[in-house]
Amino acid sequence: MPTIVEAAPVASAKGTVGTSETLTLADRLAQTADTRHGAIGETRNKHNVRGYNSSYWLTLMFSVRNRGLLNLWQPMLLVAICACVFTPVAVLYANDATCEALERGSTAFGLVLSALSFLLVFRLNRSATRHYEARQLCGWMMIHVRDVALSATTTLRGSPATRDRLCEVAVAFPVAFMLHLWGVGDPNAPRGAFAAMVEGVFADPSTLATITTAKHRPLALIEHAQSVLHEALGPGGTDLTHDDRRHDAPLEAIVYERLLGSIQGLGQPLGGCERIQGTPLPFVYVAHLRSFLLVVLCACPICFACEWQWATIPLSLLIAIALLGIEAASVECERPFSRSPSKNHHDLERFAVLLSTEVSHMLQRAEARAAGGAQHL
Repeated sequence: MPTIVEAAPVASAKGTVGTSETLTLADRLAQTADTRHGAIGETRNKHNVRGYNSSYWLTLMFSVRNRGLLNLWQPMLLVAICACVFTPVAVLYANDATCEALERGSTAFGLVLSALSFLLVFRLNRSATRHYEARQLCGWMMIHVRDVALSATTTLRGSPATRDRLCEVAVAFPVAFMLHLWGVGDPNAPRGAFAAMVEGVFADPSTLATITTAKHRPLALIEHAQSVLHEALGPGGTDLTHDDRRHDAPLEAIVYERLLGSIQGLGQPLGGCERIQGTPLPFVYVAHLRSFLLVVLCACPICFACEWQWATIPLSLLIAIALLGIEAASVECERPFSRSPSKNHHDLERFAVLLSTEVSHMLQRAEARAAGGAQHL
C-alpha cells in the first residue's frame, strides 16, 4: 500500500496553522462539531423539522403551519366576496324562473368540476413525484459521500494526508449541496454561511477560499476531489514509491477506480436535484388550471345560492378550501428544497450533520486501527 508522505500544514479550529502531527482532520472535526452543526441547524426552525406522527389525526387536522394556507388568501378573498355579494341577492330577490335557470346551469357546473378535479389530481401527482424523486436523489448523494469516506479511510491507510483531504470533501459536499440547491432561482440565497458551516474542515486555507468563492461550490468540490485523487494515485502520483507501484499496481488501480467512481457519482444527484428545483411545471398548465379554478369557485355561489340559501357562503368557502388546498399542497411539493424550509421540504440540514458525524467517526476508527497496528509493530 502507499507509503506515508510528508503532510502539509493544516489549520486548527480557530484558524491557526499547525501540523498534522498536532491536529488531524479527526481532531478538527471533533473540536468544531458543535460550531458547525449549530451553524447548519440555524437554518431551520425547530417547529418545521420534518416528521409527524401519522396516528395523531386531531393534531394533523387542526394544524395550520406548514400547509401553505398563506398562499390562498387572495383566491379565498375573491370567492368570499362573490359569495357574500350574490347570496343575499339570490335569497332575497331571485324569482322562481331565475332559480330554475340557475339550477339548469348547475348541470354544466358538475361537468366542469369533474374536469377540474382531473387537472388538480394530475398537478398534485406530478408535484409529489418530483418530491419523492428529489428524496431518492438525496439518498444517492449520501451513498456516494459515504463511499468516498469509507474508501478513503479503509484503503488509504498508508496515506493519511490524501485520506484527510478526500474526507474534507465528504464533509463539505453536503453543505455545498444544500446551499446550492437553496440558491437555484434565488439570487438572495446566502453565500457567506458556507465558511461557518465548514469551520475547521479544510487544512489548507487557500482550498477553503477557492471553494467558498466558487460560483458552483459542489462542482468545485468534485473537481478538487478528483484533483487530489489523481495527484495521489493517478499516473505519476506522489503517494506511491517505485517499489509500491511495482508490487501494488493492480490494487492501486482498483482503489483509484472506486474512489473516482464515487467522486464522479456525486454529480448525478446534484444534476437531478438542480433539474427538479429549477424546472417548475409548464406555465401554460398552471395558468390555465388557476384561471379555471377561480372561475369555478366564483361561479359556485351563483349556481347554488337558490338551493343552499344562506348556507351558500360557508359551503362555498368550504369547497374553495378543499380545492385550493390541493393547489397549495402541489406548490409545497413542487420544489422540495427551500432556504426557509418547512415540514414539506427535505431535511438537507439533517443530512449534512449526519454525514459530518459519520465521517468523523470513520476517521476516528481509522486512526484507532493505525495506532493499534503501530503498537503491534
